Amino acid sequence: MGIIKIRVRNKGAKTLGDIQPFLNYLEIGELYQKVGDFERAKEAYEKVIECPELASFAWVNIAKIEAARNHLKTAKEYYLRAVETDSESYEILYNYANFLLDIQDYEEAIESYDKALEKEPSLALANYNKGVAYSRMEKFEQAIESYNKSLKMNPDDYFCLFDLGILYYEIGNIKEAVKHFQKAIELNPKEGKAYEYMAECFKKTSQFDIALTLYKRAFDLNSDDIILQYKMGDLYLILGQAEEAMKYFNNALESNSVDVLLIYKRACTYADMGDKNKSLKELSIAIQFNPIIKDMALIDKCFTPYHEDEEFQQVINSRRRPL
Repeated sequence: MGIIKIRVRNKGAKTLGDIQPFLNYLEIGELYQKVGDFERAKEAYEKVIECPELASFAWVNIAKIEAARNHLKTAKEYYLRAVETDSESYEILYNYANFLLDIQDYEEAIESYDKALEKEPSLALANYNKGVAYSRMEKFEQAIESYNKSLKMNPDDYFCLFDLGILYYEIGNIKEAVKHFQKAIELNPKEGKAYEYMAECFKKTSQFDIALTLYKRAFDLNSDDIILQYKMGDLYLILGQAEEAMKYFNNALESNSVDVLLIYKRACTYADMGDKNKSLKELSIAIQFNPIIKDMALIDKCFTPYHEDEEFQQVINSRRRPL
């Protein structure tokens, strides 16, 4: 989540001149932290702890160092020290909640976001992250409510619009999903993911031509995305354009030559092209990587003409050999 932004409160304990040396230590710690020199960063932050006005921020940054080291129990202890040191700081509560979200402690994260929102009701990101937490807990109504609260505060939040679109897609509300992806595209027309997932919506409703147009736009923006290449190849198969499908599967396999699903899809494509020998060869390779491919081949329509074929049966009934 990055290094916490500091806003010093005047608690009357020290003058700015008294605080300045500790601010210097804080800046030194941040510089070391950014380059990964955690020991020196921690030494600097330990100096800052001596200053009551800045101690909570030092504890947070030390907690971030421990989290980066995957010392999650220790990190949580330091976050709690930060909260105890300054329980009125919404920044501290928000950073602690972000940590809890990262370690998948969703219920406690939501509690901490709520406490931060009590201190700062206009904190849109807290509502957004509550939406993320609720979504991961599959509490979709609460997730939608939290995302919408965030958008009410910040209607131009691309990521909130995109994530809400994903959520609506996952629960089957395609109309709302498309609406939110469209808004996200209007805000950031050069980000390919919104085009890609809006294409998924139209594919799901069998509007394949619109889906293909959107996939192409996404591909123009992110031509190295293997998953996108797979999706485009799969759509071309649905459209009966096997040669176009093969281009995308081949391009994807150049980047990942052992992706079993891509190999299987190439077998399907050869089957659609009527090339049985190449189809069965690719199918055999895919099965060697993962035997579950046998079950997929038995239900995929492209292999239906081969079901009584002796060579096909040999491939399906073959035992897995060591790779």
